[in-house]
Order: sequence, then structure tokens, then C-alpha cells
Amino acid sequence: MKLFIPIIVMTSFMISCADILIEDTSNTTSTSGIVGFWFNCEFNSSDTDCRFFDDDGYQFTDDGSVYSIEAILFEPDPGCGSYTCFDSFKPSIFIERQLLGSYNYIDSSLTLNPESDTSCVENFNWNNEVSFFRDSLSLCPSLSRLDMYVQKYTGEVIIY
Repeated sequence: MKLFIPIIVMTSFMISCADILIEDTSNTTSTSGIVGFWFNCEFNSSDTDCRFFDDDGYQFTDDGSVYSIEAILFEPDPGCGSYTCFDSFKPSIFIERQLLGSYNYIDSSLTLNPESDTSCVENFNWNNEVSFFRDSLSLCPSLSRLDMYVQKYTGEVIIY
């Protein structure tokens, strides 16, 4: 009986401390700030406020996936002229999407790993949580069409 109590105490102590011994297998991808829908600015650097978005863009998800997206535009925006674009203040849009690959975002550093190009990983410094300007061309052929200036869309998005 004298040994029973110390054994119970030691067992309880070991069980309560066991969580520090368990290796963390959770996904360590930090996604805060980048999760959402990002569209190319239609007029790039000539539209510094990015008033009009091109219909092509990207979706970054909580699980570390990145999608190529395209807005389905039922009516052309009068401010776009002959271009396929929409007003960035539009309250809601419909999109279609296709998986592009995976990403990792930590401390303003974005690493893209395109699913179609397993030999190439692209690293970017993300300027801020609202817009991104890329100052160099992509080294990955599958990412070469990634435009130079994108901004986050804040309206409602319906995936079609």
C-alpha cells in the first residue's frame, strides 16, 4: 500500500507532462494575412490604387493550397473599356478555380510550389497584407504568368 500512492502520484505526473513529449505533427504553414482572393490589377502600375481587377487571380486557402481563379463576369464594367475586368469595390463575384499547387507563408515570405512543376519552388517577399508587387520575373515556367501587381478582393466570393 505504501508503494501504491507514490506510483499513482508518479503516473499522474507523467501523464500530465506527456504532451510535451508528443511530437507536433500539425501543419505549421502560417497563412494569416494572405488567405483570401487576390486579383491582378487590370492596369498594373498605371492604376496605383488598383481600382479595376482583371478577371484572373489567385486564391490562398487556410490549408496551404493556392488556386488559379477566374471571375465569371456577366456584365462588363463600364470603367474597363474593352478589357475583361471588374470594379474592385464590386460587392460580390462568382469564380471558377483550378488547383495551382501549395504555398507556405511565414513572416512576409511566400513560397509557391506549383503542382505541375515539382522541380521548381518560387520564393517571394510579400509586400503587405493588402497588395503585392513583384519586382522580378518568375523562375518557374508554370508561374511565369503570375502578374506583377495583385490586390486582395474584400467582397463576397461564390465558387461556381
